[in-house]
Formats: sequence, structure tokens, C-alpha cells
Amino acid sequence: MRTARVLSVLALVAASSPAARIAHADTPPSVWDVAKDTAEADRWALHVKVQRLLHSLPAETPEFLELRRDQELRLESARMLLEQADAAHSPDARLRFDLGTVYEDIAVLERRTDLTPRAVAVLAPALEAFPDAPGSTGALDSLVDAYAHLNRPHEEVAAATRYIPRLLDDRARVGPLMNLGEAEMRLGQLDDALATLREGLRECERLPNSGGVNETYALTLWDVAVALDRSGDPGGAEATAAKARGWSWSEAIGSGAIQMARLVTGWDAIRNTDDVFFVPEWERDWYLALGESVAAQGASDPRDAVHGWAEAERHWMAYVSGAIAEGSTDRWLPLARARLARTHAARVAADKRAAKLPPRAPSPDGTTTL
Repeated sequence: MRTARVLSVLALVAASSPAARIAHADTPPSVWDVAKDTAEADRWALHVKVQRLLHSLPAETPEFLELRRDQELRLESARMLLEQADAAHSPDARLRFDLGTVYEDIAVLERRTDLTPRAVAVLAPALEAFPDAPGSTGALDSLVDAYAHLNRPHEEVAAATRYIPRLLDDRARVGPLMNLGEAEMRLGQLDDALATLREGLRECERLPNSGGVNETYALTLWDVAVALDRSGDPGGAEATAAKARGWSWSEAIGSGAIQMARLVTGWDAIRNTDDVFFVPEWERDWYLALGESVAAQGASDPRDAVHGWAEAERHWMAYVSGAIAEGSTDRWLPLARARLARTHAARVAADKRAAKLPPRAPSPDGTTTL
């Protein structure tokens, strides 16, 4: 899974907006630079204008939709300015990085799948030509994200291994480590994936407690569970999935003076379809099948177990169907079929046990709990 880079909730503005990727070495051209190339001043002015558009989001707003619309307008304005200046072919690396980043941010925010390949087409050659130019770290961030959306794990791993060592803040590293581990797992590199994911868990454990750290920790636990399952350790997978499902933390919701706390769990995190995405989408079903299986195993009432096993079976079927429909050779399809058969047998057995029990008494509202 991946967590969305472009802001998804008000509390994540600072972490997910392009402002988090400003390069400290981004300095204006000297008088000598301008003397050698008079267009350098114009290119710098355009870069500054684009950066102001991207980084001048309101610090607080009462409405999420207002903030989202403001960001959309700023990104589209930046895109128009950069395209008019033919930034994709500019001799200024900053403008090429700006354009590629804008393409990827719009692609994520507006779900514009047509812009993700354009982000790669701009960023990949720009980073080859200017690997250490100002803004290159933020450009690598965008490129890694674009490869993840395009399901190109080979390129994603290569870009991520260039990007992560540049991150000096541990808080900024844990998400990319999680994503790198997932890409390695997609390639079948399970030992590497588990090592990367466990490094991410250790870094989360060292960080101050926060909602973002807890969410990343829970999602990384889910990744470890799936990697263990695929590496032939179903017991370890189930124990880790149980921990991921039960992991909980408190988050503040609301803004200004009107705020309240809500309890969030790892089960909420893995089912979050707004801020957590999978490529391909049916990859999520493996995670959900594990989560439903551990719930069924822990159920004290066979009737609850039936429901859990039925949900797990449904998710395994969705994974198998998705892998077959894609027409590719999914490396995990045989194992998914085996898990589906095992889950079906568990559901049938739980059904037989539940059939021997009397019907449940109606609840106070007059309904019967199944």
C-alpha cells in the first residue's frame, strides 16, 4: 500500500504539501550568472512564482473542501505557467523538477492517471542530467511516487534507494522505508522487504508518539504480515496481522476551538481508501483477508467466526479474480488459491458449529444479531 503524498486531511498539510520538499540550496542566480545568460533571471523568476503558488497554502481553514480547491487552483496555475515556458526542456533543472512535481501532485490530487507518465517523462531524464541540483531530493520523492502509481517496482526501488539516504529526519524516512519494502515485496525480494520494513518499524519506535507515526507503524506491520505469509510463515503472519489490527491511537479531529479526540486502529488504517492506495487495487484484499482471518480465529462465538471466515473468503476470491483478470503472471496467485481453499474449509467448519447453536436473542432495538 501507499499513503497519499498530496494533503488528505488538514492535520497533514505540512507533511504532505510540496513545501515539505523545499531545497535549502535553492539560491538565486548571481549577477555573473545573469551576465552569462540573460534568460537566467527570467527562469529564476518563474521558479520563484511557481514555488509561491505551491507553498502559500493557508495555514488553517475551517473546510477541507475549501483547502483542496485552493490547492487544485494553485497547482493548475503553476502547471500552465510552466508549460507555457516549455519547462520540460528548460536548461534550468529547477523548472524541470517543478513541472514534474506539479504533474505528479495533480495526478494524485485529481486522480489524473494520464499525468503520472508525464511526470516520469519529465523527472527521470531531468534527474539523470542534474542528479544533485537544487530541488533534486523533492523531484526524487515525486518520481518514486509516480513509479508506485504506475506499478513499476524495479524503477521505484532504484529511485527510492537514491532518495531515502538523503532524508536526515527520521520522521521523513519511515514512510519511504515502508514504501520501499512494499516495492521489494512486489519484486519477490522477501528477505530484503522484511529487512527494510523492520528497519521502518524500529525507526517508528524511536520517534515521539504521534498520529502519523502510529499510522505508519500500523501499516508497516500489515506489510510485514503479508511478507511473512508470502515467505511461508503463516503463523508469524497471523500474529503480526493481529497486532496490526489491534494497534490503536488517539487522533484529534476538527479545527480551531472545536476539536475532539477519536480512537483509530490499524484495522481502520488498512481499510482507509481515501489516504491509502494499492497498485493494483486488489492487492489490498490480501491484507484484509489476513485481518478477517485473525478476527475469525479469535472469535469466541462460532456465529462470529462464520462472519469472519466468510469475509476472509470473499477477499481471497477478490484477490484471485483480480490476479486472473489482469492477465499477468502474478507470482503470488498459487499461494492465494491455497489460502482461499483453506479459508473456505474453515468457514464451512464454523458454519457447522454455528448451526448447532440456538438463534441469538433479539437486541434491545428489536433486531437480531447474526
